Amino acid sequence: MISLVVIAITIIALYLGAMIYTGRQIPESISQTVYVLPRKGQWLFTVVMWAVAFLLLPQLMQISSDNTCFLAFLMIGGILGVGASPLVLKEKNTFHYVCAAVSGIASQLLVALNQPLLLLVWFWYVGYTLLAKDGSKNMFWVQFSSLLFV
Repeated sequence: MISLVVIAITIIALYLGAMIYTGRQIPESISQTVYVLPRKGQWLFTVVMWAVAFLLLPQLMQISSDNTCFLAFLMIGGILGVGASPLVLKEKNTFHYVCAAVSGIASQLLVALNQPLLLLVWFWYVGYTLLAKDGSKNMFWVQFSSLLFV
């Protein structure tokens, strides 16, 4: 199961690394990376999000207690929804934002209820936020850490 998580982290890290390199800056959010891709290649965002979601699911089910399994499904469902509707700049995309919020909240509740010490990672984020000159990149790091530390 751990190998699936390693593959998922590798996929998202390579994708985000390539998007940062191509766009020459850290995007405001993971979803903004879709605009770095050419119009005909924007499907890659959906494939990456769905691959990460499906690769994380078995490990999430294994680490979740019986009472928190539904949070793992909410998190995965949120990621799948985000991947299904990536274009957020050019149109009002409420579905995308709702799915992102559900995924983020479910992931952190899952961590809080199953591995509460991992929430200490947020101290790094709070420190970064307080010291950052450009606060527009904060959502990218929130999203990345929500995926990474589940």
